[in-house]
Amino acid sequence: MSWQGYVDTSLLATGKIDKAAIFSAAGDSVWAASPNFAVKPEEVQALIKAYTDSAPLYEKGLYISGNKNVCIKADDRSIYGRQGKEGVCCVKTKQAILVAHYPETVQPGEAAKVVEQLADYLIGVGY
Repeated sequence: MSWQGYVDTSLLATGKIDKAAIFSAAGDSVWAASPNFAVKPEEVQALIKAYTDSAPLYEKGLYISGNKNVCIKADDRSIYGRQGKEGVCCVKTKQAILVAHYPETVQPGEAAKVVEQLADYLIGVGY
């Protein structure tokens, strides 16, 4: 499956995610993205740094596509943020970073499960 296929089929088609992108783990390239979901390069770099030092996220927030999210979880694999009733799930694999946005009609745990499962699959196949 192509990288765009993972965004379209494994994330968006679930109905739990309304916008998503996949970046290289280095943050230097966008492998796939849904329309109208522009994550800025500086946001990706801040996200990459947060996988080793999450303190700035808790202090200043997690910015994705120009929107500030309150950081609710951050570890060396997963970073979650919320803005009101919607939010983002960011999961790092060996070679990629999945960034997914869920709308206010979806429970955070449902969205996280979708993104984490795709990350597990990608890790299992070497990505």
